[in-house]
Amino acid sequence: MRSDSSTRLASMRGHIQQAVDDGLWPAAQFAVARHGEILAFESFGEARDDDRFCLFSTTKPIVASVMWQLLGEGLITLDTKVAEVWPGFAHHGKDTITLEHVLLHTCGLTNGAIDTEALIDRKARTAAIAEWQLEWEPGTRYEYHGFSAHWVLAELIQRLTGHDYREALRARVLDPLGLDRLELGVPKERQGDLRRVVGTGEYPLDALEAILGRRVEVAILEASDAVVRAVANDPGLIALGVPGANAFSDAASAALFYQELLHNTSELWRPDVLADATGRIRNTFPADPLRSDAPANRSIGLVIAGEGGGDTVQLPTYDAPLTLRPYGGRTSPRAFGHTGAGGQSTWADPETGLSFCLLTSGMDRDVVRDHQRHTAIESLVPEWA
Repeated sequence: MRSDSSTRLASMRGHIQQAVDDGLWPAAQFAVARHGEILAFESFGEARDDDRFCLFSTTKPIVASVMWQLLGEGLITLDTKVAEVWPGFAHHGKDTITLEHVLLHTCGLTNGAIDTEALIDRKARTAAIAEWQLEWEPGTRYEYHGFSAHWVLAELIQRLTGHDYREALRARVLDPLGLDRLELGVPKERQGDLRRVVGTGEYPLDALEAILGRRVEVAILEASDAVVRAVANDPGLIALGVPGANAFSDAASAALFYQELLHNTSELWRPDVLADATGRIRNTFPADPLRSDAPANRSIGLVIAGEGGGDTVQLPTYDAPLTLRPYGGRTSPRAFGHTGAGGQSTWADPETGLSFCLLTSGMDRDVVRDHQRHTAIESLVPEWA
C-alpha cells in the first residue's frame, strides 16, 4: 500500500473513531470492496466483527432488487398499475398509481400509516393500505416515501411470486449471493447479534430552521426519532421485517451486495433492467430543501450521484459548508446507492469498481454535523482504495 493511501485510510479510521470517542456512534462498522472481494472491514467502539446493524432505508434497494427480477421476467412492467395486480388498492383514486411511481417515490402516499398490530397480519395490513388516500396526483412531484412505498412493493412481490416478500428476497437474491448475514425479518431467536440504536447529540434547531424555512418543535423531532428507533429496536418489528426500513447486516455483506449490482456475476438480473436500475435517472423533481434546483436523481430503486460535485451550502452556526452531493462528493456521476437514518450509507461507483458501506448504532440528532462527518469519511474512499 502506498504511503499516501495508508494516510488516507488512517484518516478515515480517525474520523470514525472520533465519533465513537465523542459518544455519537457507540458502535460502527465500515467495509470497502472491489472485484467481488472485501478490501477493508473494521469494527469500532462496542461493535464486534460479527455484529449486525439496522440498515434503515438502505434496505430499500435490496427489496427493490426483487422487483428488478420480476421486471426482467416479464411478470410486471413499470407502466403496470398497482391495481391491475392488486384490485383492492384502487380505492380513493389510487387506481392511476404505477409501479414506476412507487419505485420513484412519486406515487403521492408519503404519509400512509398502518397500525402496528395490523402490520403483522397481511389481511389487516392490505386493508389499511387500501384505505390510504392520495396526497397529490401521482407522477407530478417527489417527496420521500419513508415507509409507505415499500409496503406496496412487498404486497406486489407476494402477489406476483406467490411467496411472502421476505421469503422471496431470501430465495431469489440473498441465498444465491451467499449473503446469509443480510436479513429482512430476523426471528427473535437470531437477534442476539443485532446492535441497538440510540439517539445521541443535540438537534441543530437554527440550521433546521434555515433549511425548512420554519421553526421546528423539539417534541415533534423526538416523536419522529422514537418511531425510527423502534423500527431498529423493537423485537416484534425486527422479526416482521419492515420492507423499506429494517433489514440487518454487517457492513461487509452490504458492500458485497453492491459489488453484485456492479458486476451481476450471478446473472440474477436481466442486464438491461439492472442497467436501468443502476444507471438511469428517472426522477429529477426537486428534492433538496436547501436548493430548489437540486434534483432527486432517483432511478427505479436507487439514488444516482449525478453531476454537480462541487455544490455546497453554508448554514448558520457551522464553520464548514455542507456538501450537497451524496457519497462523499468525490465519486463519479455514475455512483449509485442509498442512505438511511442514523447515518447508514451504502454505494458503489462503476468508474472505480468500489463499493462502500458504513453502519452505526448512534442516531446523531445533529443531522448537519452527521452529514459533514460522512462527507469527510466517504470522500477519502476513492483516494484510499
